Amino acid sequence: MNDILSSPWIPTSFFGYLVLAAHIRQESWIAPSVFAPLAWLFYILVPLVVAPEYRISALAVWLVLLLIASVTLGAMIAEGGRSSGFPVSADHLSRLSVPRLLRWTLLLNALSFAGALYAAAKAVSDYGLGFSFPELMSVGHLLSVERYGGEQTPALVRLLVTWTFPAALLAGISYVLARSRRDRILCFSVLLPALTFSVVQAAKANTLIAAALATGGYLATRVMLGTDRFRPVSKRTLLLLATAIVASLSLFLAVDLFRTYRENDQPAAAMEVDWGRVKSATVGYLAVFSHWVDKPEGLSSAHFDMGVYTFGGLFDAVGLHPRQIGVYDEMVTLDADDHYSNIYTAFRGLIQDFSLPGAVAICVLIGYISGFAYSMGRRGHAWALVTLAAFYSFMIWSPIVSVFVYNGPILAIGVAAVLLKKASKQLAHREPNRAFCSSSIL
Repeated sequence: MNDILSSPWIPTSFFGYLVLAAHIRQESWIAPSVFAPLAWLFYILVPLVVAPEYRISALAVWLVLLLIASVTLGAMIAEGGRSSGFPVSADHLSRLSVPRLLRWTLLLNALSFAGALYAAAKAVSDYGLGFSFPELMSVGHLLSVERYGGEQTPALVRLLVTWTFPAALLAGISYVLARSRRDRILCFSVLLPALTFSVVQAAKANTLIAAALATGGYLATRVMLGTDRFRPVSKRTLLLLATAIVASLSLFLAVDLFRTYRENDQPAAAMEVDWGRVKSATVGYLAVFSHWVDKPEGLSSAHFDMGVYTFGGLFDAVGLHPRQIGVYDEMVTLDADDHYSNIYTAFRGLIQDFSLPGAVAICVLIGYISGFAYSMGRRGHAWALVTLAAFYSFMIWSPIVSVFVYNGPILAIGVAAVLLKKASKQLAHREPNRAFCSSSIL
């Protein structure tokens, strides 16, 4: 009996019930009350199935269930019934928004791409490298050693590359509204500067965060258009999921290669893949969170830092608290081959910032705000799109850490809010006779 109760599969099964109950009430798979438990059902099942050798405690999964159920509860209170809301016309949105959003997306892409190229050129110059293949391949390793040694990326590079994130969010919004194949292809241009910088720095965070923001913008815009009802299991959904998994694994393998490659390495040896290291980096988060939860000082280590971990980038930007590189120093060994990870999920940060009861309250508040935004989003309010995009991005990135630990996503939300607010005013001026559009997003 004790073995059954200590199994992480017990709380995992409750995630399934929570998803079904929320979906029956809302009839949408991306309503906040449904999306939060659905995303984390996936994030829990993957490590349990793919890495059964990792130790995952039932207590850790119960804690995740408690916090996600709190988000669902808050969202359910605010979302209202499925029949409420008046979705904005896709015609009305795309006519005004796509050209403007794409222009901004391409401009910000150009800035971030320039930053990535400048970072590569500066590294080649600083290390006296040539342009042979082995020397260029070693740039990622050299810069990653600098980064983990505490060296900061040059300020100009940070200033330019951070525009990747607003571009990604705008691209996700534009993709839903775009009518032509050309416009949709242009939306994917955000991947070019993100991938380039990931290769140069041998760091995958830029590309993955950009993908999370683009997905958040995409889902939020679908809510605005009232197209958030779809079948979760279909050929298209399965194809998209398979493509995302393959693309993510390819990125992890490529970054791992560039991070470990040295100029004098033999090509054959350099191309060998350490699958254990890839596994620890991709699905080790739940085992690492379990380690923190189970150790005696784990849950009792809440410092009431009021957001230092959850909003680290913002605290660093205003000078209240420096953001720690890598967020957490402590590495946890996951298997007999000494593969390790320091990815503790966003939940450790929430608990350390606000204590466990405080984290529960914060999650209810997050749910309520996102649920209210969902309800208002179907009526076309600009702030709702931005708020929903922030919620989806946070949930998508939550197995790693709070997405707002970084300044880029905060900048992305701010830029989108400014552009959409300006577009709202233009619409109200042009079409004052349409009452419900006076506060609509475009």
